[in-house]
Formats: sequence, C-alpha cells, structure tokens
Amino acid sequence: MVHSAYLYGEFAIAPWMKETYSMGTLKNIVYQIFALFLYLNVMGNVYKIIETNTSSVGKMLPTLLKPGWTFCYACEANSPPRSFHCMTCNKCILKRDHHCMFTSQCIGHSNYRYYFWLVFYGWCGTMFCAIMTVPYVLTLLDGFSIWKLPYFILPLFCFMLQYISFFTAISSFITLLSVVFSCALIALLFWHCSHIYKGQTTFESSHRIYDYDLGWKENIIQSFGTKWYLTWICPWIISPLPGDGIEFQTKANYQHSKDQ
Repeated sequence: MVHSAYLYGEFAIAPWMKETYSMGTLKNIVYQIFALFLYLNVMGNVYKIIETNTSSVGKMLPTLLKPGWTFCYACEANSPPRSFHCMTCNKCILKRDHHCMFTSQCIGHSNYRYYFWLVFYGWCGTMFCAIMTVPYVLTLLDGFSIWKLPYFILPLFCFMLQYISFFTAISSFITLLSVVFSCALIALLFWHCSHIYKGQTTFESSHRIYDYDLGWKENIIQSFGTKWYLTWICPWIISPLPGDGIEFQTKANYQHSKDQ
C-alpha cells in the first residue's frame, strides 16, 4: 500500500498539480523531496523494526532468579523486569510494548524508537496523501454532491456497478484509506506520546504502573537514546539507549541519585 500510494502521488497527483496550479520548478522539487522524505522514513523505520533484535535471545541472563524477575517456562529462562513472552514471536521481548501486526514484529526496548517514527511519518504520509488526492478525485468526479457520496465511501462497489471508471475507483479508494488511516494513526500517536511522557509501556499504562517515570526529558532519552533530537531525521542515525533492556532505573533510585 505504501509503495502504491507513493507511485500514485508521483505519476498521477504530481503532474496534475503541476498543470492545475501552474506549479513552478521550485515548488515541484519541494513537493518531490517532501514526498520522498516521507516515503523513505516510513520504509526505513519498517526495515529497522524488522531487523532489530528485541528479544532476550543471545543475552547473558543470570541463572538465579533476581528480585523483580520472572521465570519464563516457554523459553526455560529467567525473564528481566518489564519483559514478557510473546506467543506469536515465541520469544521473551525486552521491555515489551506490544506485537505490531503491520510489521509482524514485537515492539520493545531496542526498536520502540523506530515504531514511534513509523507511526508519526505514517500519519504525515496519509494526511499529506489525503490533502493532495481529495481535490484530484473531485476533479475526476466533476465536483461533489450528496449523490456522489457513495463514490467516495464505496468506490469499488460503484465501479462494479459501472457508475465510475476503474481509475476513478482506485483514486477514491486511496483517498478513503488515507483519511481513515490518518485518523487512526493520529490517535495511536497521541497514545504513545502519553506513554513516552510517563515512561510507560502499554502494559504498565493499562495497569497504572509508574515505577519507571524518571521525568519527561529522561523518559524521552530512555525511548529514543542520547541523540533523541536527531532521531526524527533518519532511522539510521545512531542514538545509543542508556540501558540494555535488562536492568532499569526506577523512579525511586533515580530521585535518590539526583539528591546525592
């Protein structure tokens, strides 16, 4: 879908905008660069989510059960605090947040940064696509009226009934998906912003656990690394995380170290 939306924008929307709005070379270049930036960030973060190991496999884990640790019978190994076994991945995931169905990967300590920016740029991309495609689809339909509303809501069905052409149906379908996904992603984005601000995972948020809330700035560093302010640019920017996903500083210990 991401590839299709990008190619659709490049070969259908961009030429139409250039002709309709008399876009000059500079505006066209800005449009192309921005669209490419969104596309590369979405695909780059998807790649980094998939190739980043978030499990406890390969980690040196103690044989004795420490306080706050649990024993995972599926992995037959001790599991650190904030770690949970994923039945889909069949592994214990360090600082597990959830299993992402879009990438078929668990989101945890090492790849949460990439997941957040995937959601952010996914929202930017779908919103950008919706803004660009709505006027184009209205042109294809010769304007909007209440009688043409089904062409937007059920474009493929209307094509099957031969009310609109195949290309118009696909254009309307892409616009519909862009609007729906942009609404869903903005809600998901705010949801995870709240987790980052409070230093929580999804499990900790639902169970009202605030043990790892170190303050908003330190919480951001815990999620995005020491160069958190650069991570939005590119997923390949190195930003080391302060922890290893096994040992975590608690709110009480952090306050005690600051008071000393």
